Amino acid sequence: MTLWQQPAQLLPVRVRPIGGETLVSYVFRLAAANALARPTTLLRALGEPINGRPCAPMIHNRDVTLNAPALARLETFTGLPAARLRKALPSLSNPRADPLPQTGPTIRVFRSAAIRDHCHACIARIPGRPQVRVHDRDAPSICRRHRRWIETTSYLPDQIDLSENIEIITAHRRLVRLRSTVGDHAWVRAQLGHASWIVLDWHLARAPFSPSYYTFRNLHTRWDKRAATLPRSRIATTLVVMPEIVTLAEILCDLEWRRHVAMADDHDVAPFYHHVGRRLGQPERFGDRLSDSTWIEPLKSWVIKHRTLFRTVRAKHWKRVNSHRPYDPHYSNAILPTIRHFK
Repeated sequence: MTLWQQPAQLLPVRVRPIGGETLVSYVFRLAAANALARPTTLLRALGEPINGRPCAPMIHNRDVTLNAPALARLETFTGLPAARLRKALPSLSNPRADPLPQTGPTIRVFRSAAIRDHCHACIARIPGRPQVRVHDRDAPSICRRHRRWIETTSYLPDQIDLSENIEIITAHRRLVRLRSTVGDHAWVRAQLGHASWIVLDWHLARAPFSPSYYTFRNLHTRWDKRAATLPRSRIATTLVVMPEIVTLAEILCDLEWRRHVAMADDHDVAPFYHHVGRRLGQPERFGDRLSDSTWIEPLKSWVIKHRTLFRTVRAKHWKRVNSHRPYDPHYSNAILPTIRHFK
């Protein structure tokens, strides 16, 4: 009789799952806490593998899904209800779960490149210092308890102490709030990508006598002071400009401003640049230089592309209005798309 065919029993030592943890990581920790000789023993006891044999190295970049009978066995082993397990372990809510209409318990292994380590300082508090792996999108990027940046990758493996820079922690909380407010996470990620491209380009604009040098000089001074509080690391560059990236992402996600940029007359786009400058804590000349410059910096490039998408609608609107007054969305003859068109 194989392990998954034997009756399931409550294990003597219980282990609390960590939010966003992979099921493989949790089962391996549970097996180690109960002194099982091999970490895969408990994984094999959950169900019959249907696409490969479980092995210890799979903790690095693989996870498993369970069908309903296998999940019931996990409930018995852990003594925890399925609702709590699903809340903490993302793979249990994975659409690949319950893959085949088999009556017996089964497990399916899948590969994921978005699996990383949990906070090293938190792991050090766990007896035995086990290896804890989490899904990147389901685990926090910053450990609030230890104020550490823990969203690492194989190319950027460093976890960074942020205890001396609360601005970055606050910016990340605003980003989490933005995602929860908008709801469309894919669209927010797209706007965050645009904002990152723009601000990182500003960060690189340091050549003396270049058209952009004096525009972003105040931001460079701020970033240099912030960088002094961070250890030298490849990921530190992104963290240095994160507050400004989040601020610009909030603006790009504002549908009212997106509509203004899309539908305003050519001479009435300047308020958008001034709004960006005020939100970034820059003097009034910052917005003036962006709007009046002849060189195409990344923010102006985004504005041009966004206005190009609505060129036809904007032309019909101003032809109907037949005047050069500032853009007024409440004008009785205005031809305007609704807010949902600007997402």
